[in-house]
Amino acid sequence: MDKLRKMAVFARVVELGNFAAAAADQNVTPAIVGRHVADLEAMLGLRLINRTTRSMEVTDAGQRYYHGCKTMLDQMEELEQDIADQKGVGLSGIVRVAAPEGLGTLLMDAVESFQKLYPQVLFDLVFENDQTDFVSGNVDLAIRLAISLEDSSLIVTKLTDTRLSLFAAPSYLERYGVPVTVQELDNHACLAFGGSRFGDSWPLLTKTGLRKLRQPWRMVINQTHIYRDALVRGTGIGLLPEIMALDLVEARQLSPVYLDDRFPDVGVFGVYPDKAFQPHRVRLFLEHLRKHFSEP
Repeated sequence: MDKLRKMAVFARVVELGNFAAAAADQNVTPAIVGRHVADLEAMLGLRLINRTTRSMEVTDAGQRYYHGCKTMLDQMEELEQDIADQKGVGLSGIVRVAAPEGLGTLLMDAVESFQKLYPQVLFDLVFENDQTDFVSGNVDLAIRLAISLEDSSLIVTKLTDTRLSLFAAPSYLERYGVPVTVQELDNHACLAFGGSRFGDSWPLLTKTGLRKLRQPWRMVINQTHIYRDALVRGTGIGLLPEIMALDLVEARQLSPVYLDDRFPDVGVFGVYPDKAFQPHRVRLFLEHLRKHFSEP
């Protein structure tokens, strides 16, 4: 077991990139982390990490050993959980999830209902609009919105579909009118979401496929809650996945704007690394998410 502990510490050093971060993550001192790594190197007779006072570099042998450690540790965790489930001990442990911050309320609803079923399962939730780094972030599962996902190194489960649509405050539409064509958008204040993978454009469906629609943006905003607030204030017209605007539409704070042309559907995906053993709690939560997002 002492060797497994050393392997777990070594794996976190590789994932986090330095001894100090691994020490903070493991709740020990950097000196103890260094001792664990040195003990492993002595056992193996190999240098796993080249280190100086200012930097570190994982050797080729260290990379191979890390991947072996990670596989073994994941399998051990999965085995222990499965045995605990069979004994009726109950599901437990931490599920680390990363998601766009615009899905925060929906994800919190899913977590709350899951914890009613499995109260001993804890969650570490990271809300960010950037692409998830599964290794350095130590993330079990990421939620992504995309027209399509092409990363073959990841396992992808579709949770639901949602359409990209234009929205504006009723007060804005009453004052400036409701556009019905793409050309009429030129006479309106359009807001861009700066965290979008489409950059400074909106994806528009045409007979020949997707094209990028660019406007002289009145504002570019990179946080979903601020973007939604700007629309509610009547600042302009903006593009959002419907799943992120339904609550405001139901509250009559926003109204959908439908053009002759339409925007594409976007998939909501659960994504996780391709590894032999996924913890049982993660698999159950992913299935719970799929059912939660499919509910009307």
